[in-house]
Amino acid sequence: MGGENQSTTARPVALVALLAERDGRPHILLGRKLRGFGCGKIVLPGGKVEPGESAADAAIREFFEETGLRVTAAELTHTAQINFRFSALPDADMDCAAFIARSASGEVHISDELEPLWSPVDLLPVDQMWQDSSMWLRQLAAGQRFTATIVLATDNASVRSIDIEAWD
Repeated sequence: MGGENQSTTARPVALVALLAERDGRPHILLGRKLRGFGCGKIVLPGGKVEPGESAADAAIREFFEETGLRVTAAELTHTAQINFRFSALPDADMDCAAFIARSASGEVHISDELEPLWSPVDLLPVDQMWQDSSMWLRQLAAGQRFTATIVLATDNASVRSIDIEAWD
């Protein structure tokens, strides 16, 4: 489940999609990257899995560091494996464990990395996100379980191919 098409050199990454009802509609907590790779793009909170750390532990740590919100392992559901392959920059390849959380504690705040932003699930700001996001983020927010392998073109931004396989 979710292990195929993983690169031996890809960085392990953990992402968290916090879902909540706001104003009677389902929302997802996203964030605008403030520095580094993808600066200015809207993304899911998350980051690198450190050596010896589980993906769930990394998700908890990174989510707190980037948003100020705390989630527990019991609140996380591993819902997708999203593998990014950069044709012109293989050192940027990532294997992302994507988790859903439906509750968190604390106060949302801007970090050095991310400006948190709530978005209605049905009105995702895809024009401000990586091109691939429109191809899998709604499925993730709906709780669908899948592995997506996304191969980016030589511009490291547009999608050359995407393969999504549902988990049983």
